[in-house]
Amino acid sequence: MKHHAAFGLAMEDIDAVVVEDSKPMQTILRSILLSFKVARVRVFDSVDDALEASLAEPPNVILTDWRMEPTSGYQFLRLVRHRHMEPLCYVPILFVTAHGTRPLVDKALRAGAHHVLVKPLSPSTLYKRLRWLMTDDRPMILENSGFYNIYGIQRSMDEQAEKMQSLAGARLHHKIAVQKRAEVDSVVEEEFDNSKKQQPVFAGVKKGGVKKNSDEAPAEKKQHSAASKHIRNADYVKSKDLKLH
Repeated sequence: MKHHAAFGLAMEDIDAVVVEDSKPMQTILRSILLSFKVARVRVFDSVDDALEASLAEPPNVILTDWRMEPTSGYQFLRLVRHRHMEPLCYVPILFVTAHGTRPLVDKALRAGAHHVLVKPLSPSTLYKRLRWLMTDDRPMILENSGFYNIYGIQRSMDEQAEKMQSLAGARLHHKIAVQKRAEVDSVVEEEFDNSKKQQPVFAGVKKGGVKKNSDEAPAEKKQHSAASKHIRNADYVKSKDLKLH
């Protein structure tokens, strides 16, 4: 087992190769790397040119795009990692891409890439990744397939995939639980509204007080009539007595 080509180096010792088919992006990456005061920056438009130059003078780190024609960044990675490419097979590769999807990252790391950076790329992000790379002590191992890879990367990616699957399952369970809770709340609210509609409405209830039930009204009216008649009779008798005197 052997460490990658950038392990233990200082930033000023780095010989970097940039493989990018976009001229503006070439200029940006070159400027950023030179601002870090690296020893050397070589920029190439295609994988074929970069591969030829890197075989002649192996760099310490390679930054490459993912989508390129006719040879892609992924194909470049597989070419570099083959055991017949020694010592180039030990050079760490960082992808700089505008398509940093999870499947792409998984595929790149499992194939031997050290990191995937997403465009637009800030100087601070690239600097941190390079500093991390220089202290990354994971050795390179030769797999049965005949390609070099980072030690433990397959197991690490499997564990991460399992965690993501568990997280996805937990999110799905939470979503189902929220939906069921909403359904129960809806049923309870509907039952509550129905029970309110079925309550009896009393005609005697008015604002400002409670009126007696209409069933009692005839008896009360009858008593009031009798009392009035009695008072009238009493007044009549009293007036007759006054006249007699």
